[in-house]
Amino acid sequence: MSTTAEQGRYATRVQAYRIVSRAYFHLPIVVVFLTQQGFGPLATAALLALYGVTAALGDHVVAPLRRRLSLAGCLVVGEAVKLVGLLVLLAPVSAGTAVVSQLLSGLGFCLTAGTDAALASTLLSGERFRAREARTQAGMFLISFAAGVLGAVAYAQYDRAPFLLSALGCAVAALLALPGGRGGLRSKAAAQGAGAAATAGPARVLPWQVRLWASYYSVSRAVLLTAYTFLLPLLLFFGARLSVTLFGAVLGLYTLCGLLSVRLSLVWQRRYSATTLFWLSSGAMVLGLLLLVPGGLAATACGTALLGLAGGTVRPTTMGFLGPAMAGLPDAERQRVTRGLERRQGLVQAVLLIGSGLWLGSGGSASTAVAGCALLVVAGQAVAARLVARRPQEGTEDGGAEPRPPVSAGVASADAAAEAGAGSGSAPAASGVRG
Repeated sequence: MSTTAEQGRYATRVQAYRIVSRAYFHLPIVVVFLTQQGFGPLATAALLALYGVTAALGDHVVAPLRRRLSLAGCLVVGEAVKLVGLLVLLAPVSAGTAVVSQLLSGLGFCLTAGTDAALASTLLSGERFRAREARTQAGMFLISFAAGVLGAVAYAQYDRAPFLLSALGCAVAALLALPGGRGGLRSKAAAQGAGAAATAGPARVLPWQVRLWASYYSVSRAVLLTAYTFLLPLLLFFGARLSVTLFGAVLGLYTLCGLLSVRLSLVWQRRYSATTLFWLSSGAMVLGLLLLVPGGLAATACGTALLGLAGGTVRPTTMGFLGPAMAGLPDAERQRVTRGLERRQGLVQAVLLIGSGLWLGSGGSASTAVAGCALLVVAGQAVAARLVARRPQEGTEDGGAEPRPPVSAGVASADAAAEAGAGSGSAPAASGVRG
C-alpha cells in the first residue's frame, strides 16, 4: 500500500469482505434442495462429505497457485472459484454437476480459509486489530443468520434463488478483496520465502496431550456440524414439517447462540477457568443432541440452541488446554497443529456423514442417527474429562488466547471464533460443511 490512509481504507474493505463472504443464503436449504432433486440420503450425505474431504485435503492441490498469489489474490481467486461452483447448480442438477459444484467449492475454500484473517493482521495491529476483529466476528455471525433466513424465504419462491444470492455475495466479496494502489494479486518473493521457512523441517512426534486435545476438538466440531448441516434439516423440514421460512429461523438459532457463546466464553474463561467452560460446553453438547432425539418443534429448537452454544465454546475450551500443552513447541509445529485441527475435522465429519447416510438409506431414522452421535460425544467427553481431572490446578494461562501461526502468502492463521457458530467458514455450493 502506498500510504497509511490507503492502507486504512483497504483494511476497512477487508473487514467488509470478511463479513460479506459469510452471506450463506443457500446454507439452510442444501439438504432440502438435494432431497427434492431426487437424491437419496446416502447420495446427499456423500455430496456433503465430498466437500469436507476436498476442503480437508485440497491444500496440496491449490498449493502451487497459492505460492504465486498474494493473500489478497488468494481471496479473489478463491471467491471466483466458489462462485463458479454455485453457478454450476443453476444447470439441471445431476450427480455430475453436484460433484463438480462440491469440488470447486471445496477448492475455493482452501484458498480463502484463514487467509482473510491473515491479511487483516498484516494491515492492522495491536488494540486496533483486536477491536476491529471483535466487530468483524459479530458481523460474521449476524450476516450468516440473516442470509440463512432470507435464503430460506427465497427458496420458497424459487429453488435456485439462494444459490444465485450466494453467488452474488461471492462476487461482491471478491471486489472488496481486490487490493488498491500498488498492491497486487501476485505474491512477493519475500512472502514466499517466509511461508517456506514457516513450514520447513520435518514434523516431530507431538506430546500426547496435544494429540488428544486436537482430537477432542476435531471430533466435537465434526459431530456438531454433521448435526447442523445434515441431520437437523432432515428433522426440521421432513420430520417436524416446518415451513421453509420457520425452518430457516429455527436453524438460525445455532448461529445466534454461537455468537452469544463465543462472547461469553472469553469472559467466562478470564473470570473462572477453562475447566468450568469445558463442563458447560460438554453439557450443552450432550443435552442438545439428546433433545433432538424425541423430535417435536419445542425440543428440537431448544436442542438447536444448545448445540449453537456448544459450537461457540468448543474452540475456546480446546485452546484453554491445547495452548498451554503447546507451550514448548516451536512456531512451525504450533502452526501444523492449528491447521491440522480443521483438516482432521473435515475427515471425521465425512465419515459421520457417510455413516449417517448409510443408516438412513437402510431404513434408520434421523433421530437414531442423532442418538448415535450423542453416544460418540459422550465417549469423547469421558476421555477429555480424564485429561481435565489429571490437570494441575489452573492458573491464568487457561484464559490465554490461541497461539497465532506466522502469517505468510501461503499459510494463514485460523479464523477461530467466527467459524464456530456459523456452521462452516466458507460454505460450499451444496453443503453446509465448514471447513
